[in-house]
Amino acid sequence: MRKDELSDRFMDSWQKIDNLYNAYAKSRGLSFSAIIILECLDNPNAVYTQKELCEKFGLPKQAVNSIIKSFWEQNYVELKEAKDRRNKEMFLTAKGKAYAKEVLEHYQYVEAKAWECFTPEELQAFAEAMEKYEKSFERVAFS
Repeated sequence: MRKDELSDRFMDSWQKIDNLYNAYAKSRGLSFSAIIILECLDNPNAVYTQKELCEKFGLPKQAVNSIIKSFWEQNYVELKEAKDRRNKEMFLTAKGKAYAKEVLEHYQYVEAKAWECFTPEELQAFAEAMEKYEKSFERVAFS
């Protein structure tokens, strides 16, 4: 198979995976952005500001703000002033932790089951190939 055909296959799969993640989130009444933000907030070893979430996922400030505002209105998150006072750190409330468990438990199960079809060697090769593509794209696009 030619390199351009393989590239097309890769891009088609990437788009289909993106569509699957979005459809899954929608089936849960959320956007995929909301799920990944909820997953970050559910991490007890990390504290995020809205600005950091925007940077981490390349999301528009307005989108992150809208998601956090919705979570706040539902009493899922509390906001605390960060050290620099220009940003607020976000923490899940008890209600938010229960909600995160409800949403993320099945999401993480689905992901884990999907990864099970790979051998450890295939996962290693896949991760290395994706990292190589990322670095190559960044080098060419921003040099």
